[in-house]
Amino acid sequence: MSGVRVNVERRQCERGAAAVEFALVAIVLITMILGVVEFGRLWAVQGSLAQAARDAARTYAITDDPATVQPAFLETFAWLAPGTESSLSINPSPLADGEPGDVDCRRTVTASYAVSTLTGFLGDSWNLTAEGSMRCNG
Repeated sequence: MSGVRVNVERRQCERGAAAVEFALVAIVLITMILGVVEFGRLWAVQGSLAQAARDAARTYAITDDPATVQPAFLETFAWLAPGTESSLSINPSPLADGEPGDVDCRRTVTASYAVSTLTGFLGDSWNLTAEGSMRCNG
């Protein structure tokens, strides 16, 4: 009979231990999950920014018109939320990078975007930059 009483007393004494252990583990787990989500989103935005810069550089190399760079970029860059165009900077290279038909003729587009984080876990915003470069006429 005394063995049963000892087990009951031990269970009552350890009743809150599982809750405390869970709270400690949950903090670490939630921190890791938030970090993975933020990093994954920033990585996806960076990839999209790089693709949009390459597409804009290709359009620029084919048309040889700097006015076509921004529309080509915005067509590809789907991460741009309405009203956040001010956090986007698109800079086509000057036309002095060679004339079409030259072997070394290249058109380069550099794009920067200030992306805000979802949770603020990795800071308020990050400035991402991508560069796309293509040979002229193809």
